[in-house]
Amino acid sequence: MRDKETRAITSGIMFQNASHFAIHGGRFTVVSSDEKEKIQKWLNAPDCTMDFQTAANKRAEGTGQWILERPMYIKWKQSPNLLWIQGKAGSGKTILM
Repeated sequence: MRDKETRAITSGIMFQNASHFAIHGGRFTVVSSDEKEKIQKWLNAPDCTMDFQTAANKRAEGTGQWILERPMYIKWKQSPNLLWIQGKAGSGKTILM
């Protein structure tokens, strides 16, 4: 009987209409709606649309042109990978390009 119950639980048959719970190491944990909402709010990424638009509006013609001419950038551009631009807060990284 125990094997049958385990298969039902792990396959989702037993709790197919249930939500807000987890089973870890045989321990059944219920998450309240309040806790679920707090977790979802914490996990959600902020909407950066407004910040992007504000930064784009501040960009002046030719901003960041110097970086496009640097040998390191040209080398990166030939085989794109991760481009990491580091600088102090407020130094203009957001409106660079």
